[in-house]
Amino acid sequence: MTRRHPLYPSHRQRGVALFVALIAMVLLSIAGIALVRSVDTSSGVAGNIAFRVGAIGPVNEAIESAVDKLFRSKIIMTNQHDIANGYYALLQPGEKPNGIPAALAGDYATMSANYSGAGLPAAVVDSNTKMEVRAIIERMCKDPGTAGPWPLSLALCDTLPPKVSQAGTDNKPANKSLTLPAIPNYRVTVRVDLPNAGAVSIAQAILR
Repeated sequence: MTRRHPLYPSHRQRGVALFVALIAMVLLSIAGIALVRSVDTSSGVAGNIAFRVGAIGPVNEAIESAVDKLFRSKIIMTNQHDIANGYYALLQPGEKPNGIPAALAGDYATMSANYSGAGLPAAVVDSNTKMEVRAIIERMCKDPGTAGPWPLSLALCDTLPPKVSQAGTDNKPANKSLTLPAIPNYRVTVRVDLPNAGAVSIAQAILR
């Protein structure tokens, strides 16, 4: 006759300890994964902030270049497109709801293909940071449906009213002021890319 003996209390305790140890290992693993994700997220946020701050300089340079082309050297023909200099005399169709031109919208691959395909100037690449800067200047006028050049029209353009002094002169009464032409607004859109990191910064400025 075979007799069966119950497990000793020490055997039961070893089983409970193993079960508790496995649970502790699972909890520690979950905590470790959460910590790694938190560090990755923090690193990503810090990297994005650093890129955003670093892009301020290139954006300012692109806007200053647009100011020079429009108002100083005047190398742009304001009544017709000058795509080689990144200038459009009219607002371009297909812009996004946030106002970004189609040639500067989308992911890096799509944007690069659209931008170069439009014949716009090559991106300016910083030799140290490898940032790529692209800019488009648009005169804020609607398409009148006719071939260019497109003379300035108050009905079709977003313009700034001329500033006229209300004071008179000795030779002219105050109620008779000079009739000055309206001043068109120009929109400059600048996109800065860091292709290896997939970071993008887009800024816009209105020039008058």
